[in-house]
Amino acid sequence: MKAKFIQKMMAGALTAALIAAPSMSVFASSSSAGSSAPVVIPEESVEEPVVTVEDEVVAIVNASIETTVSAGDAAAVSSIAAIPTTSTVAGAKSTVQGVYLATSVNGTAITSGLSNIAGSYGLGSGEVPYARFTNMDADKSTAAKAVIDSAAESLGAEVGPCINIEIGKKSSGKFSLLSSDGAEIAVKIGIPKSFAQDDRTFAVVCVRPGGAVSVLKDTDTDPNTVTVETTGGQGAYAIVRY
Repeated sequence: MKAKFIQKMMAGALTAALIAAPSMSVFASSSSAGSSAPVVIPEESVEEPVVTVEDEVVAIVNASIETTVSAGDAAAVSSIAAIPTTSTVAGAKSTVQGVYLATSVNGTAITSGLSNIAGSYGLGSGEVPYARFTNMDADKSTAAKAVIDSAAESLGAEVGPCINIEIGKKSSGKFSLLSSDGAEIAVKIGIPKSFAQDDRTFAVVCVRPGGAVSVLKDTDTDPNTVTVETTGGQGAYAIVRY
């Protein structure tokens, strides 16, 4: 029971950390208030290492990365402050702050202008666009993966890396999703070297909650990237080639 409680608490801490970025470094800089008094430890005692909430959050993040990326490609983070809050793809830096942990692809970036997104989605004072990119674990998202596989099969395509994208807004430290019925938002994704191929056509299959699926065409000419027009909200996205 105690272990389950701690696990839930750590998961909550992780969620809070991901939503609160870029102020996530507050975990890294915080100290134990009121602990300045010396602690006397008996000579026969062995001092155990202190495991902080930050340590637990980082462990959860790295465990998530390792379960969806091969060990040789996994890019572990050493602290909450090290969790990327932006990303660059083929020289294009993301215009939107957020959490960029989709390590199964070669970078992710939103390339639509920040003010354009804010204006087209009617963001008010104190609201800013915010995005979260993470690896998709096919073992835990079996329904989405099944839809992706079916869509790829209809195209005669091979399925590559799958990621989760959440495009929303942040206000007063709270994250909420933008409407999936809103204006188009350009997203650029780096194709891993192991999946890139000059003589093939690439696209992205997007599966929304509820099972709605769409095939997004690649709008760029770089064989190492795929750029698609999507909208706000959340979805499972898979690079496919055919």
